[in-house]
Amino acid sequence: MREPSQLLTKESPRQIIFEDFKLDLPITGGWGYDFESACVIDKNDSTVSKAIPFNGVSIEYVFVEKRIYEEMIIFRQANEKYSGIRWELKNQELLFKDEKAYDKLIFNVIGFTDEVWDELTRRFEEIKNSGKVELMPELDAYRESRAYRFTKEFYFDITSFYGQ
Repeated sequence: MREPSQLLTKESPRQIIFEDFKLDLPITGGWGYDFESACVIDKNDSTVSKAIPFNGVSIEYVFVEKRIYEEMIIFRQANEKYSGIRWELKNQELLFKDEKAYDKLIFNVIGFTDEVWDELTRRFEEIKNSGKVELMPELDAYRESRAYRFTKEFYFDITSFYGQ
């Protein structure tokens, strides 16, 4: 299995996320792989309610989740999809470039092929149904040995709400 590659799409991330998840994020820009393709979080977007405080960081985290799903499931061939996907923040850094504020987030991502995930699920159910919990450490070790691990970077232009 190969590591998920960068998304190259004609449609904007906003449009693709809306079509796939029925979620209209207040974003412009790209998929956030570097400064040039940064995802721009727009506090002044017409969809943003002025009646509640703006939480740009929560939009970052929703975008991270959706981009990971796009890369690891939706934009992959049927035999290359991942299951059991998890991610954990490894590092966050505030950067400035060309008088703009950026958030750079780095996540450790883990996933399993569908075949491995199905096997893990089956073996877990067998252990649960048999009550042989002493077999769990062996299953845990097997799960760890079959996991695919990646590090993914996300760049966000946060100029519209930084310092407010």
